[in-house]
Amino acid sequence: MSTKFVHIIGHKNPDTDSVCSAIAYAHFKNLTDKRFLFAPARAGKINEETRFVLQRFGVPVPNEIESLAATVSDLELRKPISVNVRDSIQTLAILMREEGVRTVPVVDDAGRFAGIVGLKDIAQHYMESVGFNDISGAPIGLDIFVKTLEGRVISNTAKAEILSGKIVIASMQKGTLLNKVRAGDIVIIGDQQDIQMEIIHAGCSAMIVTDGMPVSGEIISAAGEKKTLVISSPHDAFATVQLMTMSEPVSSIMCGSNPGVGLYTPISQLLKIILQSEYRSAIVVDSDERLIGFITRTDLLSPVRKKAILVDHNEISQAVDNIEEAEIMEIIDHHRVGDISTVAPIYVYNDPIGSTCTVVAGMMFLHGVYIPKEIAGLLLSGILSDTLILTLSTTTERDRTAAERLAEIAGVSIRDYGKELLKASINILGKTAAELIEADFKEFLVGGKKLGISQMMVLDCEDIDLREEEFLVELERLRKANGYDLTALLVTNPVNSRQERVLLKGQTWIVEKAFNVKIEKDTCILPEVLSRKKDFIPALGKALSMAGAEG
Repeated sequence: MSTKFVHIIGHKNPDTDSVCSAIAYAHFKNLTDKRFLFAPARAGKINEETRFVLQRFGVPVPNEIESLAATVSDLELRKPISVNVRDSIQTLAILMREEGVRTVPVVDDAGRFAGIVGLKDIAQHYMESVGFNDISGAPIGLDIFVKTLEGRVISNTAKAEILSGKIVIASMQKGTLLNKVRAGDIVIIGDQQDIQMEIIHAGCSAMIVTDGMPVSGEIISAAGEKKTLVISSPHDAFATVQLMTMSEPVSSIMCGSNPGVGLYTPISQLLKIILQSEYRSAIVVDSDERLIGFITRTDLLSPVRKKAILVDHNEISQAVDNIEEAEIMEIIDHHRVGDISTVAPIYVYNDPIGSTCTVVAGMMFLHGVYIPKEIAGLLLSGILSDTLILTLSTTTERDRTAAERLAEIAGVSIRDYGKELLKASINILGKTAAELIEADFKEFLVGGKKLGISQMMVLDCEDIDLREEEFLVELERLRKANGYDLTALLVTNPVNSRQERVLLKGQTWIVEKAFNVKIEKDTCILPEVLSRKKDFIPALGKALSMAGAEG
């Protein structure tokens, strides 16, 4: 399901239009496109106005996404093939052959990652088993050995659980053999009944009878008295020894460490980890180190990218981090065309109207989809917020018509609800200059200049007069910190004034040329309320273009 998940996300420093259009468009897409699961997201903290809107209509705040870089969670992780630390090497070898894999993670009884083992580890173990004749230092579990051997226990009165000791193969004359066997040894023998009795009395700890040969009742009785473990093997002596080496636990040959990653490890980091890994793989674990996935180079042969739909922006400078690594499927916007490019053709709906929410509402009306009351309320809020209650120069007749239809569905009055929204959006008390400027701050690249423009509404311009120096200091800090050629704060009083107060830092001549005003002490007054996207930025762009032509 991870590859079919699509994020619908607005710009950084999200405003009400950005957040509400993302939520509403996700609702629309989930109704009309069943190929994917669409989820709204935000690219930063929401402001007070947006929080008020979401609470007013009972809609949860969308999840915040800091980056669209692909992560491990975007891979189609299958249930990992694994072995237990106590499984035999033979079990491991059979598993690898049946599954066609060369490397397998190892887990403990709780499912936690314990190590990793590969085909090369089995081969190395097999080569080192030449001359294998003592398991005193690495005892073998009796149950694992019998299972690997496909044998059966004939006598075990001592209730032994492990095999331990020096291994002796009864391939010599009786006298030589008896001189060789010591108490505690493990003897592999055929059907020589007289020798079987002798080695039992010699005190061997275990006797393995090969080739499936029968064991007499007399021998079984003697073994019971001496507490000698007797096992019947269906294989010859050589195969029995080899299977004994393959009965050692996987823990004896595994590598106890291999790079581990989490679900949110970036794919770029995962690639480096796999390339540096001796096993060319990476373990995926949860916070409790439990194994949840296993990734090899072949899992990364095809590009892995998050899927996204952008709303209310189409410029890289305003987009969530690592947008260039994502697969952009659509762009729904109402701004100027920016610099985001895609590899393949995509659906772009860029309409020069007052709000992205108007664009989304129009799609819903056109397709005749059901619009719940809360979605209508969000769309209305986005329109009223971005058009300053339908008063900005960007407002079109389509914005007004959409707002009226949505207000009816939401069960609110545009006039009354507009006042509520305005009151929620205008609150500067107790906030720092940085918080106020960053609340609606956007970056633009215009005419070769890097601009940082913020816009703020107030009910009393005296509040700005008293804190003017504080705002100018913050604008200058932002300019230097981010390499802006110009930073500006547009201050609007939507109730008592039809003009724009502008505070600036940097190349202020651009504003002087654009609006034919004189800037004194880094501030000026423009005679009308401006839309940042329709009036202010285009005017700056025209001024820069003219300056370039004159130069």
